[in-house]
Amino acid sequence: MKKKQDAPQISRQKPTLEQWTALYEVAENLKILAPWRALADVDILLLELPGQNETVYCSISGMAGMDYNISIYPGTEAYLRLKRIIDQDAYQPELLMLEMDCLTCHFGSREDVDPEDREVMKQLGLRFRGRNQWIYFRAMKPGHFPWYLDAGQAELLISALQNVAMLCLCYMEGKLPVDFEAGETLLRFYDSKKELWMNAVVPMPQPKLERSFHISDELLLPRLKKCPKTAVKLEVDSFYLPIHVQENKKSPPAGMYTTLLADRESGMILDQHNAAPTDGDLLVAISMLIHYIEECGRPAAVYVRSEWMGACLRSFCQEVGIKLVEGKGVPVVDGLIDELMGILMMGLFR
Repeated sequence: MKKKQDAPQISRQKPTLEQWTALYEVAENLKILAPWRALADVDILLLELPGQNETVYCSISGMAGMDYNISIYPGTEAYLRLKRIIDQDAYQPELLMLEMDCLTCHFGSREDVDPEDREVMKQLGLRFRGRNQWIYFRAMKPGHFPWYLDAGQAELLISALQNVAMLCLCYMEGKLPVDFEAGETLLRFYDSKKELWMNAVVPMPQPKLERSFHISDELLLPRLKKCPKTAVKLEVDSFYLPIHVQENKKSPPAGMYTTLLADRESGMILDQHNAAPTDGDLLVAISMLIHYIEECGRPAAVYVRSEWMGACLRSFCQEVGIKLVEGKGVPVVDGLIDELMGILMMGLFR
């Protein structure tokens, strides 16, 4: 079985004092500019930054006057994870919060900051007072709760925020007539020939999640295709349960990655797998299906919640000869999610 290689690990060194200085300087400028007065959180901006292989996406929240923040999504998959929230691609929206892959500059209140944030502010001689005035930064990786920036993340966030500030300033001065509702957006990029940063109005890209999976075992695929076809309809879903697990105080707390296999007609949960966030939904779900097929035969259909899980299973189902149904609901899985979330909420309020 082939799986795409994981991205290289980013250094876990803490940001330098120079990086913190640059971060707070650009954040202060953005607070004064207040781009949330002009941009809604669904107005996604684009950045093409030197040293980044993929487009960086940016969302700005605060137009409703509640929480002010600016988030950076480094790459297509990170943006598609954000789009799941925008499109309300979940039975329980809370489950998507641990799906995020982003770096965020928050403008919060005194009670939002931690001792580690206060130590940096003290070193820089910064003082804040009032609601939505306290600046702090967090990183999120899929399966993990918000955590402090490392040096590599700080460097990316500095570059992104500096360019977001310039792009927003140009837009707010009326120099970039863009129609977000018509599918346009704003792009900032560096023109190496002119040696200048450029701003432009461009069509908002509509990327699709691409996850290829092919059975490389020459014996496994023929064996699965020979398994008898049944009338059973299955549901498959994966999600991060917000169960706070932390190995040590220096590592970000993680959730529990859960994959479910259910019989759509009988309502029975046939299999459940709980794992660390590092176990991807692609291999866990497919391994579960392979085990089921070898034991019980090929199902008539596999139902998934949306295109997100469909992208994980599409090529596998095609190779094995199973109908994949996307977007028609997974009511059996939803019922178990209700129970699991109910148990978690009861535990929180005891």
